[in-house]
Amino acid sequence: MDGFQGKRIVLTGASRGVGFEAAKLFLAAGAEIIGTGRDPERLKKATGDLQKIGKFYPVLADFDNPTAPSAVAAEVSARWPALDMLLNNAAVQTYKKDWAGEGLELLNQQWRCNVFAPHELIFHLVGLLEKGDQPRIVNVSSGAGNVQALRTSSDMPTYRLTKYAMGGMTILWATTLKGKVAVNCLDPGWLKTDLGGPNAPGVPADGGQRMWEICSLPWTETGKFWYGNKEISF
Repeated sequence: MDGFQGKRIVLTGASRGVGFEAAKLFLAAGAEIIGTGRDPERLKKATGDLQKIGKFYPVLADFDNPTAPSAVAAEVSARWPALDMLLNNAAVQTYKKDWAGEGLELLNQQWRCNVFAPHELIFHLVGLLEKGDQPRIVNVSSGAGNVQALRTSSDMPTYRLTKYAMGGMTILWATTLKGKVAVNCLDPGWLKTDLGGPNAPGVPADGGQRMWEICSLPWTETGKFWYGNKEISF
């Protein structure tokens, strides 16, 4: 991809962390962004900062709500006749030591935000993406959810399992949309965000840069897992 000037981007979780940092980069490069956030005050503040850089359109959306993906898609359809990039970045995590510590409810609660919502956004927006310019989808996953991590670590099991599922979903959508829309998975790294916690070695700007890198890969790259522009294993 030569650049991001004029690109129409949907970015979930744009009000903080990796999403906020990525939004700054894409806006500075001339893209337009519809960005979601679940906290009204945080989204309002982020919008003020991002609109100083470029064309940022906020949408309040809590992906714990089953109606949120279709509502976001309706906002996108009302603004643009086509879409160039869907960045499924929003996710939640609650740290527990193991399955016993989590109980049975956490998996049911967080599967919606971490897996169902990204899938439903793709489903609702695929028609607009197919009309876009070298359209691509990036599903933000985590190294915590690759096969090797599942074999060696049993903490935060719901988060790990949902991110593992994100990889499978990416492969299936990439197969479905081959030659039409590039679909890839991103590990932004372990970062000092609300989700990653204060002990992480990286900072949100690192994740924003890796989002930029994966979106700068050749459009023909699809169905793969990336750490920025470095391919890694699911």
